[in-house]
This record gives sequence, structure tokens and C-alpha cells, in this order.
Amino acid sequence: PKMVAESPGTSRIFFYRTSVLGAALQPEVLLNDHKVGKAVAQGFFYVDRSPGNYIVATSTEVERKLSFTLEQGQTRYVRFSVSMGFFAGHVYGELVESSVASEEIKDCKYIEDKKD
Repeated sequence: PKMVAESPGTSRIFFYRTSVLGAALQPEVLLNDHKVGKAVAQGFFYVDRSPGNYIVATSTEVERKLSFTLEQGQTRYVRFSVSMGFFAGHVYGELVESSVASEEIKDCKYIEDKKD
């Protein structure tokens, strides 16, 4: 993947999913209500955004949300995990420290942004 340098004044958010559990589940990932990609098993992608407050949402049987603040020049990592629900699996995001994420993300494939 082309890891283009961040633009001045922006910060980067990586989204990744290590687990193959529930691989058929690939919910859309919404960042402040805008689709930025899909939570694909063993895949990752990233977006560059201005500093501010963000809400990450994935919707399967239930909607799961994660909110955080992005500081200037900061890189945040959101790992998606799967928990099994009553009827279907749920995919949810959690913030992960960069030291942990940089190790986990090595085993993931870069997911090109496919515009619908």
C-alpha cells in the first residue's frame, strides 16, 4: 500500500480487524456518519482527518459506537472485534495503543478504498 505522508494539520486513524471469526460479517464503518470503509477480517485501512471529536459506528444486528478525540499530528488505531450475539455476530471498535496495534496490524492486508 502507498502510505502517503499525512498532510500538515491532519491526523491519521487506522482501522483494522485481526480476527477471522465471523469473516462473512463486513459491516460498513462510519466515521461521524460518513462511510469510510468496511470492517474486513484480517484487513486494515486508514483515513486522514482534521483534529476533533469522532464517533466510529458499525452496524450489524445492533449498532456499536466508539467516540474519541483526535489531536493534531496524532495517529489513532481502532481495532474491530467480533462478539457473538443472539442471532448474529456484532462487530465493535475499540481504541488500541500504537505499540499493540503496530504489532497486530502486521498480519493484516491493506484494503484499498473501493468507491461504491
